[in-house]
Amino acid sequence: MGNLEKSTEDYLSRINSVILYIEKNLDSVLDLETISRHANFSPFHFHRIFTALIGETPADYILRIRTEKAARLLQEDKTIPIVEIAYRCGFTNQTSFIRAFRKYFSTTAHEFRKQEKAVFSRNKQFYNSLGECVERTNNAINHKQTDSSILEKDSFIQNADIQIKWMPSFLVAYFPYIGDFYEMENIYATLFDWAKQNQLLNAPDTKFFTIYHNDPAVTKLGKSRQSVCVSILHNTKVKGKIGKLTISEGKYLVGYFELFDSEYEKAWNTMYLNVIEKNYKLRDAYLYEMYEARDNDLLSQPYKVYICLPIE
Repeated sequence: MGNLEKSTEDYLSRINSVILYIEKNLDSVLDLETISRHANFSPFHFHRIFTALIGETPADYILRIRTEKAARLLQEDKTIPIVEIAYRCGFTNQTSFIRAFRKYFSTTAHEFRKQEKAVFSRNKQFYNSLGECVERTNNAINHKQTDSSILEKDSFIQNADIQIKWMPSFLVAYFPYIGDFYEMENIYATLFDWAKQNQLLNAPDTKFFTIYHNDPAVTKLGKSRQSVCVSILHNTKVKGKIGKLTISEGKYLVGYFELFDSEYEKAWNTMYLNVIEKNYKLRDAYLYEMYEARDNDLLSQPYKVYICLPIE
């Protein structure tokens, strides 16, 4: 491996670590000095590398993530005061929050909260519980009336096995992916190759996951961040673009499905329909899918999938 390749691997590893640090510390001070220190770069060098690899400056990335998290919380729990949401997401005063929210959504937080959140999908379009199509543009979210039958029974899976469970924590190796989650085939292939090289594919307790870090109701698909993961032991070594993270234990709404490629939207619709009907509140933790092999073959259809939504 040449020096350039080694440097690139090192940069990717440190930037991935910073992104997780930002995600876990949005309510803290995240100035350039702080996050560059976490990555063990000088501020100037960090700013240049982060911008080149992520496509946004550190300040723009943090502001977007904070604003999108605020938008999600506004619609998920309408009992939390807006000013409290702003502080939870790292805004130090109302003025900066108001300015940022209007920049990203072309409306006020108060008006945004009145809109129903997009919770269902069909043919890669997103809909709220009223059946309105919810479209994310560069600086707004638009709601469009549609045929009221768009989310009838054929958009859901009947008699699904959905239960409340206490899920354990999982230490995983992950490959990060930023982009449309409908186009993730190549990153899964990369993960399987890495797992095979590290003798993980045939280990009896190995599990595979997809973590969804953003809410498609507020984040454009092109900016959406996912992690494809495989469970590992604590002494497993990772490097470069491969990182380590922990999926936390806790209370989850868990749906078990046996799915073909075309049925994932229906499965997620079914989960969110259950959330709405039972009036569950989501808590601030990773939403994820967990996969198990069928007859020692992870890739055979229908896939054995657990969809896990963290609830209070």
